[in-house]
Amino acid sequence: MGLRRTRSLWLVGFCVLAICACAREPEVQDLAESGWTQEIEPPEPAEGSPDSIPDLAAAGWTITPSSLSEVEQVFGSEDPDWIRFKSNFEPGDRVVRLIAPGRQWANAAGWDGYAIVRDDKVVADLAVLLS
Repeated sequence: MGLRRTRSLWLVGFCVLAICACAREPEVQDLAESGWTQEIEPPEPAEGSPDSIPDLAAAGWTITPSSLSEVEQVFGSEDPDWIRFKSNFEPGDRVVRLIAPGRQWANAAGWDGYAIVRDDKVVADLAVLLS
């Protein structure tokens, strides 16, 4: 009796697996091989200009005055990203810390870092943390 029950359970399990395999979602490779295509719309532009300090402030970004020496302390004087960042600095520019609003962090689009600002436009940026 135990052997018959084991065979029956094995047969039921096999049938369930076969049905699941047939009803599975097509994989990306399957879709590509079949010639399936989908037109993808470009994303909507972000609120305001991403390089304009007034637009970033209006969109809820935290903007805090900073300095080149503060950025250097965070990255270290030999860091290639820091060296590239500071090479964009010109007399009259200012350095700010930019932090994306909470809703962007919640959507895995958060950004925290430093920017060089010239005439209220971001001319260079250096990320500290991305989500």
